[in-house]
Amino acid sequence: MLKAILFDMDGVIIDSEPLHALAAVNAMKKFGVDITIDFCYSFIGSTAKHMLEVIKEKWQLSATIKELMWANDEAKKELLQKEGYPAIPGIHALMQALRHEGYKIAIASSSPKEEILETVKRQELTEFVQEIVSGMQVAHPKPAPDIFLAAAKALDVLPSECLVIEDSSNGLRAAKAAGISRLAFHNPNSGNQDLSIANCIVESFEEVTPYFLYYIYQHTNNLPAVITKTSRLILRELAMEDLPALHKILLEPSIARFYGKPAQNLSEFSEFHQAYISGAYHFRGYGLWGVFLRSTGELIGRCGFEPTIIGNSPVVELGYLISERFQGKGYASEAIGECLSLCSHFEISSVFAVIHPQNAVSLHLAKKFGMEVIGQTVRGDISCDIFRRDIL
Repeated sequence: MLKAILFDMDGVIIDSEPLHALAAVNAMKKFGVDITIDFCYSFIGSTAKHMLEVIKEKWQLSATIKELMWANDEAKKELLQKEGYPAIPGIHALMQALRHEGYKIAIASSSPKEEILETVKRQELTEFVQEIVSGMQVAHPKPAPDIFLAAAKALDVLPSECLVIEDSSNGLRAAKAAGISRLAFHNPNSGNQDLSIANCIVESFEEVTPYFLYYIYQHTNNLPAVITKTSRLILRELAMEDLPALHKILLEPSIARFYGKPAQNLSEFSEFHQAYISGAYHFRGYGLWGVFLRSTGELIGRCGFEPTIIGNSPVVELGYLISERFQGKGYASEAIGECLSLCSHFEISSVFAVIHPQNAVSLHLAKKFGMEVIGQTVRGDISCDIFRRDIL
């Protein structure tokens, strides 16, 4: 279960990497060393001390690490007085929403703790951030996992209950080594970073929500995501452990009559759905979801969207079924209405339904939800009506 979000700072909360790199370039010139911005970018995610240790060894400098650190800090202060750190858009709103939803938040940054505290204050994040861990406080810098393990411990959660937001290869490698789910922010000012080991990559935080992070976490850990809830129902992705109950429902006479029988062999049925879970939920983002009772957690049917071909046109078809024991209680209407409300979220502009001519309940529901007959098609040797509804 996702309980905590661990934020990197530089390049994620503030767009500081260009200034840090320029400061290092300026500082090292005082020691007769010409380094490039790209050289500095290769250390993004690690500590300034680690970069300076590499510089000292590579250029055989007589200056101490303390002297190099002082020069680097002074160069940074000089630039900060002129320019300051710009905030990354959307971070304040995201942290506010995360705390509202009850998630714990920590900043795990390679920067000195004093700089992290100053940033939290300037960006007005104090009320959202519960813990701060600096790379200076742990034995090994990123890409070692130490800093994220320390942040999880400080929040009193397991690493497996966290998600990290990073902009650097080193940071992502550290999170992976810690066994933590990873969202990468592609910040063009963070240099040419390899973000390939992220579970998801975004280019902006403007549309990142707590649910979006939850959804990434669930899929990363092969867990079914809850899509939505009503007063009586939960619609969530089907998991392998749900399949015996679903298979049993599909074999019910009134269900099999209109929807066809599933594979009689449960292992074959499960094999198909294992591929479906990956192909539909993880790749496409939607599919046919399980309909569960909120009161008991029992699976009573399924409802959702499927891409299909009607005539020669690719369309999105709305489908549903409810177990015989729970029919006549308004559950189908409740589930369908909730699915239709999600169309804009999944960028579905029109939904279709193909309904057996003797399926009176489904014909009634289609009309109830404003669907209109636009033609006919053949399903299983039966001529069925095609319904359509455009989503405004």
